[in-house]
This record gives sequence, structure tokens and C-alpha cells, in this order.
Amino acid sequence: MRAPLIAVAIVACAALCADPRGAAAEWQPAGLRPAATTLAEVLATNAKAAGTPQAAFADRRERWTYTNGSRVLPVDVAVKGDDFRATVAVGSALYDAGRLHGVRWRGDANGIVHGLFADQQGDALDRLPQSLFPFDPKRCELAGETVGPNPAWVIVDRPSGEPPSWFFVDEASGLIVREETREGQRVFGTTFDRFAPVAGVERPRHWHISDGDPHNDLDVAVETIAPGPVPAAAVSLPLEQHVFAPAAGPLGIVELPAEFRQGRVSVAVVVGGRREHFILDSGTASITLDAGDARRFDPLLEHAIVPRMSVGSLEMGDVSVLAIPTGVGILGYDFFFGHVVRIDYLHERVEVLSHEAAASVFADPNTVVLPANVDYGLPLVHVTLGRLASGAFAVDTGSPDLFAFGPFARRNAAEIAAHWSAAGRNHVVNYLEGSVYISPRRVSEFDLGPFRFKNADVGVEIPNTMADALAIPFDGIIGTNVLRSFDLYFDYDHGRIGLRR
Repeated sequence: MRAPLIAVAIVACAALCADPRGAAAEWQPAGLRPAATTLAEVLATNAKAAGTPQAAFADRRERWTYTNGSRVLPVDVAVKGDDFRATVAVGSALYDAGRLHGVRWRGDANGIVHGLFADQQGDALDRLPQSLFPFDPKRCELAGETVGPNPAWVIVDRPSGEPPSWFFVDEASGLIVREETREGQRVFGTTFDRFAPVAGVERPRHWHISDGDPHNDLDVAVETIAPGPVPAAAVSLPLEQHVFAPAAGPLGIVELPAEFRQGRVSVAVVVGGRREHFILDSGTASITLDAGDARRFDPLLEHAIVPRMSVGSLEMGDVSVLAIPTGVGILGYDFFFGHVVRIDYLHERVEVLSHEAAASVFADPNTVVLPANVDYGLPLVHVTLGRLASGAFAVDTGSPDLFAFGPFARRNAAEIAAHWSAAGRNHVVNYLEGSVYISPRRVSEFDLGPFRFKNADVGVEIPNTMADALAIPFDGIIGTNVLRSFDLYFDYDHGRIGLRR
């Protein structure tokens, strides 16, 4: 999660709900009403209208074009059974997204990929319609129907580890004519037209994508669809990574110019010749530049390529950055690869170490080594809170507090209500992607590896009916109020974090 840069608003709220499902309704498209049919009938109507694909259609290559204003971008798509990969070319920069072994992923032009499980920001370049790729009807639910001149049944697909997708099945034609997905506080809709048969299937040959910001509008035209054998390599993850490195010589150990203020760490970064300060944030899934600052690099669909960035003596050319309104630059996920990043809160130092230089640290018995799952854009580790445990709390140097989010709170609602005491007024925490409603609680102890914190304050997420409410899928955040007790070594390449008290 990105740091809560917007001021926290204090509001009144009911006590923590003991119902494990929560009291707030899930976000859904506007204008739905109960449907006068069943899911089975809707799926049968859609299957009849869409047709039965020929066996060869399971493997295919497609060629699309994205049109955004005056910019036209080529898109290569490969589909192999349930797996797919789409590559968008923005000049010489390649952006990839797809699904592999049931897991959705995306990668920027730095060649570093992550799963979508924990990515609340979304990506204007990755707006792949999920109804065009294989989905499991058994996983779908009937959400309702719309009324008006073109009524549609709406079914929702909730794949594990992905945002839900809402498919609008036109009641007249039986075809899926629209799809909606929510990314943080943004909703983008895809409207399909120009249907034509191919290999036994009715497929749209054009669609329009909009998230309410005209700068991100996309018109997508399908140029070709070619069924036939597709090698596994065509749908695999990108192999090359583009990382920060010394301009000359081996890395060794490099100290970065850094400032520590109230737990937040910022480092000096030269961006296209201009010196700035970036937040060092293990909870952000990208290297991020404020949209205003990014204008000098000709951003497109919320991305830009910076010709050169340097952090201390480390440099990188043609850096892919996310360009969104943040008000500040952020060194996120991509920055942590290719080396070990050390944050020493006690001595207020930041260092970047080669893996060879860091080997002695991780071998030292005084270093506690925590396995960390970094596959989803931030490091998730195992924790215990009182009598409860979780393997999905994010180590987040960009957030101050310890939070337990909806999935954890719903699973453990009875235990939390019975044994975690109230510790303050309920309030809203605003992240860049949206809001989270928090009930402050106190747990008898919080354990991170062998380190124990007695009477720990935890912000427990409670149901949130606000329009920008986030649906965070992982269990919680370990913020700097805990992390500043440690000397931390982030080793993303080996999926681990070293801690020294």
C-alpha cells in the first residue's frame, strides 16, 4: 500500500461487527436490481450466443491496436489454454500482462513483474477484458440485472487473488457487451461491439475502455485472430530485469543520502537531471513519479520512461515509472531488486549491498531471517497477534501503523471482539487508492519472528460504505512504528528480510 499522504479524517462509527461477512455491501456496478432468472439460465443463454469454440481456438495469437488520442500502440496477445500474455509496445518500451498457472500478473518496462493480489492502484496500460479469456462459470455468481433500453444480466467472476470482474450479458443477444472492474477508487468499464465469428466463437472486434479520465480512454481494435499452436514461452513471464547498478565497477556497499522523519525514509534521487526526494516505500508496487513532474517525460496511460535516474552512485537508464498524482516520488517494488536494501532506523542510514556483501549479514546468528513472499508487489511475512496468526502481513516502510485488514478481521471477528480491547475512536485512513475504515484495538502481544511487542495497538478494518472504500485482499500492514525498532535488510531476489534489533 502506498503511504497515507492525505490527512486522516476522524468520524463516528459503530463497534466492530462480529459477523464474519461484515455489514457493508461489496461494491457493485450502479443500477443493478434483482434478476428474474437464474445463473444457470444466463450462462446457458450466453454459451448458446457465443458459440462452441473449435479445438484450435484454445491456442491462438491475436494482434490488437490501442488508440489513445493521437497515439496508436501495437499489442501482441498469446493464449495457451487458460494462460495468456499481452505485450504492449510504447516506442521501444514493452509492457506485459497476463495470467500464468491461474495467477494474474503484470510487468512494467523494467521487466519486473508481480501478481495482482495486492495491487490496489491498477494500471491504465493493463486493461485486458477478462471475458475474452477462459473463465470458470462455476466461479461466477448472478449479481442482478440492469433495466433500460438495453437490459442486461450481470454476473460476477471472483478469481482467487484478482479483483472481481462484472460481465454484462445482453438480454436480447445473449452476448457479453460490457465488463466493469474496480481498481482502488477507480472503476473502469469496457464496452464491446463489432462482433464477428472466428473458429466457432462470436468475438468482439472492437471495444472502448474508460475510467472516467479521458486521458486514459482506449479504443481497441482487433486486427487479427490466428488459432494454432502456441509455445509455452509465449505466455511465460519476462526473463530480463532492468535494475539500478553502479555506473562502473562492482556494487559492494553503497550508502545513499537519506533523511528520516517520523519513521518515513526519503532518499535523494536525480530524475532526468533534476534532484528530488523520493520516499523509500516497500509497500508500493512501482517506482512512482508525480503526474505533474512526469509531464516532462511525455507520459502515456499513466506511465513514462525517464531517460536516466540516479540514487547516490547507483544509476539506471530508461526507467519505467508509474505517473500518477502522488505529490511525491516513490521508490517502490522495482528499486528493491538486483541487490539488498538496508534501512537502519537507529543510525538513520540507508545502504544498498550486493548479494555477496550481504551474505555475511544473513549468515550471522544475530540476524533473524524472515521468509518474505514478494510475488505480489510487496513483502508479505508471518506474524502472530495474541492467539491469532497470519502469513500475509506486508512489511511497509511507507505506512506508520500496524493494521489488520478485512480478510483477517472477518476470519477472526469473534476472537477480536472478545479479546482485543478498544483503543481509541474509529476513523478513516485515506490512501492514494482509496479509504480504509479503522477501529483502533489493543492486542496482548504482537510477534514478528522471535521479537515480541506487548500490548500492541492495531488498527482493525471495519465495514466501509464510502464510495472509495478499498477491498484490500491481504491480511495487514506492519508499519514504521514497529519497523523502526530494527535494522532491516530487504532481499527480494531471495524472498527474505533480515532483522536486527
